[in-house]
Amino acid sequence: MKKIILIFAIIIGTSVLLVAQDFKPVAGQLAAEVNFTPLSTTPIGLNYLKARYNLGDGIVVRIGVDIRTHSEKSEPINEFDPDITDEQKMSYSQFGLYPGIEKHFGNLERLSPYVGAQIGFVTKSSKSSYTDNNADATTESKGAWLNGSNRGYTSIGLNLLAGVDFYITRNLYLGTEIGFGFNSTTYKEVEVTIGSTTTTTDVKDSSSGIGFTYNPAIRLGFWF
Repeated sequence: MKKIILIFAIIIGTSVLLVAQDFKPVAGQLAAEVNFTPLSTTPIGLNYLKARYNLGDGIVVRIGVDIRTHSEKSEPINEFDPDITDEQKMSYSQFGLYPGIEKHFGNLERLSPYVGAQIGFVTKSSKSSYTDNNADATTESKGAWLNGSNRGYTSIGLNLLAGVDFYITRNLYLGTEIGFGFNSTTYKEVEVTIGSTTTTTDVKDSSSGIGFTYNPAIRLGFWF
């Protein structure tokens, strides 16, 4: 923590020496943003793709998009015959959308505090299969993997936001943000099919919660 404070102090102290200029964006500019953790092994990272668009008069709209796919394929040794290999396939896909709006206020040269709101929508689908080549039989699952992991779900949430951007130089900023909101997740039904027989192993269920959210990384962005 002390090192992070020192880095911020150096950045702020250096920026004060810069020639005066218009640091903040104007209407029509678009920003891209990443996570900045200078003391980690990967200082630049992404939770998902993030962009902001300045409408003017302190109004900024934002959007985040998260698209992920994953697949695995293996050939484990058959449980009953070590001379035979089976076939296992597992995959999932995930899509997230995070639209929001911000209201910036104050007439500070480098600081831009704001409040806002953001909606989050995420959906995930999973499936897997295992083919026993000794018995010539295939077991398939939908809604989760056969080992129970990567359960499919649909989640929706609403967060009220408060944050601040600090401009190092023209259009380049560091920022932090906290949120408070509601999230509800519905887990998908899990079906397992063996041959022509399909069984529901897990029914739909849901969970919800209210609380604070916080990204421990520093937001690093640039307006184009």
